[in-house]
Amino acid sequence: MCTSAPYAIPVIVHAVRQLKPRSILDVGVGFGKYGVLFREYLDVWDAGGLAATERESWHTRLEGIEIYQEYLTPLHDFIYDEIHIGHALEVIDGLGNYDVIFMGDVLEHFERAAGELLIRKLCKHADKCVLLTFPTNAAARAGLFGNEAEAHRSVWARADFERHRNVSYTTVEDRAEIVAITKPQCEPPFLVGCMAARRRAGWKGKVATALVRTIGPSAASTVMGRALGRPIALRTE
Repeated sequence: MCTSAPYAIPVIVHAVRQLKPRSILDVGVGFGKYGVLFREYLDVWDAGGLAATERESWHTRLEGIEIYQEYLTPLHDFIYDEIHIGHALEVIDGLGNYDVIFMGDVLEHFERAAGELLIRKLCKHADKCVLLTFPTNAAARAGLFGNEAEAHRSVWARADFERHRNVSYTTVEDRAEIVAITKPQCEPPFLVGCMAARRRAGWKGKVATALVRTIGPSAASTVMGRALGRPIALRTE
């Protein structure tokens, strides 16, 4: 469908905020939900005044790919700088590079070999990170609303991404899988919700602060996450 499940939203927004991209490619824009979120939290959220929230002041280059042109509305014209119409496997070859390439609830619509090829292509066109989301269990189905591209053709899991270097992976509510394939020169994003990184207090906070100062926020997050048995995002306060 032109829409997608909401479970991954806070994690994706937080990841993109950490990556601080100047350019994003949204593969399979659908309704345009993530385009709106990227605009809001990259170009509007930190605006210093009303004038800075206006379209003329936006600084992020936001483009998209959509195979089904009937999904596009005036919303897309306002939010995106450009949307490329066509099959992602073919369109991507004619595009340049972007800091971040995001593909939300699209991978399951490809046959396995085609999906693996697309991921390799996206990685070549991403300077910082490729962010992917897909359903934990994508039940087989045919196309919808006259769009054959809506058929589910594959199921993906954590093991499918282990061959990539610098991969972060998480599952949200046993419903959504999220993958970040990060370039070596880029700090991997923490795949946790927007409000998961909070100010530290108590003895645990003191330990976490000491770890951050000693080994850095990324390594400290890994250590504390293993100790607590849950993902945790630590940062320099």
